[in-house]
Amino acid sequence: MPFMKRNSIRFSLLTQRYLMAGAIVLTALTFSGCSQKKSASTADPSAPLPEVQVTHVRQGTVQQTVQLNATAVFRRQHVLKSPVTGYVVKSFAEPGQMVRKGDPVFVIETKESRALGNSLDSLNRKLGLSGRMTIRASVSGYVAAISHQTGDFVPEGEPLATINDRNSMVFILNIPVEWPSIIRRGESLPVQLPDGRKLSGVVTETLPSVDQAAQTRQVIIRVDKAGVVPEGLIAKVSLVQQEKANTQILPKAAVLANETENHFWVMKMHGKETAVKVPVTTGIQTADSVEILAPQFQPSDEILTTGNYGVPDTLNVKVIR
Repeated sequence: MPFMKRNSIRFSLLTQRYLMAGAIVLTALTFSGCSQKKSASTADPSAPLPEVQVTHVRQGTVQQTVQLNATAVFRRQHVLKSPVTGYVVKSFAEPGQMVRKGDPVFVIETKESRALGNSLDSLNRKLGLSGRMTIRASVSGYVAAISHQTGDFVPEGEPLATINDRNSMVFILNIPVEWPSIIRRGESLPVQLPDGRKLSGVVTETLPSVDQAAQTRQVIIRVDKAGVVPEGLIAKVSLVQQEKANTQILPKAAVLANETENHFWVMKMHGKETAVKVPVTTGIQTADSVEILAPQFQPSDEILTTGNYGVPDTLNVKVIR
């Protein structure tokens, strides 16, 4: 009996110790929770709100463009040929030189005149003959190639030089065949040169052939007042792939997307200090604008353009006007 009494006393003491320990733990947890709740409730009001800027949806026209290369070429080349058999006495032109129609390019002495020498000088003076012939440029343009120099013997019909007709200069644009209606005859297109000049071009024709390897067709663009444009120069031409008028447009900074860019949204102000996440459906995108197909926003709706990246679905903000 004394043994059972001692065990009962021990059990009672242990129970009291466990109860006291449990009470201490519960008290600590309760105090900690209250402390955190108190700190949270006091931290939020005192913390400064993030400052953001907003914009409004505008109605307008948006275009999706593509930039392609266009190469400068001369479509007509004139070949100067020797009308007689003889020798090149003088050459006035050099490759790349600009010549005008009627400018002297070569002087040819006939082989008969050189063979007879001075024996026919008196006859030549009486008849007004010199035995020499001046070859003049048939068009205004650039000398592309010189085939003979001073002293060369040339037979009749021998090519002497090639002149690129300045008035035949055009830009050839290669367009993929899968874009059949992206360009039309008579359409005006700006042609951007590497030196910064912008020329006004007009589509004159489309060649009835396709490059078999690249599967592109050639479009001819004629420009006015081009000035000096060397053959082979590559310019830039912007074409409108798609255009939409009277549609909702937002700045690109206002539209956010996930990593795979298959889900888009904006942060829209709801009240004076709260921004909420609104999923959107996008259309045409340009370098600085995005078309919004849905939902339909009001002109007074405010959309965040700054402070909207990596934020929760609902955010308290301060709008900077």
